[in-house]
Amino acid sequence: MVNPGQKISWVQMKYLVTIDTEEAWDWSGPYPTSRFSVEHISHLPQFQGLCDRYGVRPTYFTNHAVMSDKTACQTMIGLSGLPNVEVGMHIHPWATPPLKLDAAVTSRDTYLHNANDELVRAKLEEAYGALVAAGIKPTSFRGGRYSSGGEIHRFLHEKHFEAECSVVPYTCWNEDGAPDFSHRDNFPVRLSADTSGKRAMWEIPLSMGFTRRPFGLWAPVFRTIENTALSRLRLIGIAERLGLLRKVWLNFEVNDPHDWTPFLLLLQRMDVPCVTFTVHSSSLFAGPSPYTRTVDDEKRIFRQMEQVFRQLGELNGFEPATATEAANYLESTYASSGHQSTR
Repeated sequence: MVNPGQKISWVQMKYLVTIDTEEAWDWSGPYPTSRFSVEHISHLPQFQGLCDRYGVRPTYFTNHAVMSDKTACQTMIGLSGLPNVEVGMHIHPWATPPLKLDAAVTSRDTYLHNANDELVRAKLEEAYGALVAAGIKPTSFRGGRYSSGGEIHRFLHEKHFEAECSVVPYTCWNEDGAPDFSHRDNFPVRLSADTSGKRAMWEIPLSMGFTRRPFGLWAPVFRTIENTALSRLRLIGIAERLGLLRKVWLNFEVNDPHDWTPFLLLLQRMDVPCVTFTVHSSSLFAGPSPYTRTVDDEKRIFRQMEQVFRQLGELNGFEPATATEAANYLESTYASSGHQSTR
């Protein structure tokens, strides 16, 4: 495992726009193994039109529920044929065969890395096979609920995936079996394959941090305040209102009225080679998503995306890329820097 940090001079800042392309359901309820909706998938060309206007190169991380629906599958096939689009792989273990339909889905079950290796591989094969059957050979991946590692990584290496986009820096969740990324930063990590002859895979994080450095200092401070009685003092809100410090996540679902440009420029000065924006497909259009209940919510998200896409076009050194394109850039720069492949 190699974290380039400041050791490699990255010429460009690649920006990724990623969409977790999946079924819609009421997130306040149980995790559905069936009877969910993928009707919103047919509206994705509307979002793609916005991307096209600003030269954005989106990556649609697409799951089994979408690909197993005839109409939604055809939409994804159409998008995958566009020159500026990548369709990657996503997985919701609670909705991907093999399933135990009579068993309740626990929080721990929703993180694929908690399953035994045999079940992990069976579900991954099912999700991968649905994409391949549609003529789409994915080379990028994001785990459902950001679950990855272990047998998941072994599968991805075997299938020659090049980009793994599940890491959420400085983040952990208070749920049974949830991944812990509290020690991870915004720099991509090169994961060498176990077997010679297979190319490395790049772990490209989502983008989360703070308006001031060092991020590694502020992250545990924020977690302590958020998860203890200190939260009652509303210290985070006070710091934000005074302009002292603010947490930033490049997630279009977050109702963030602040300009993200200073954060992007800070990451650029830190020599981070990639930034990743994210959104769920179900949040792009009014429906059961907690972020987009109404048409007004939908309009807000599209306004925010358009504003950000316009600003990105005006920033020097920022170039759009799909997830695999970004991984190829990282690998070529890594190779030309003279580093030896290590693990």
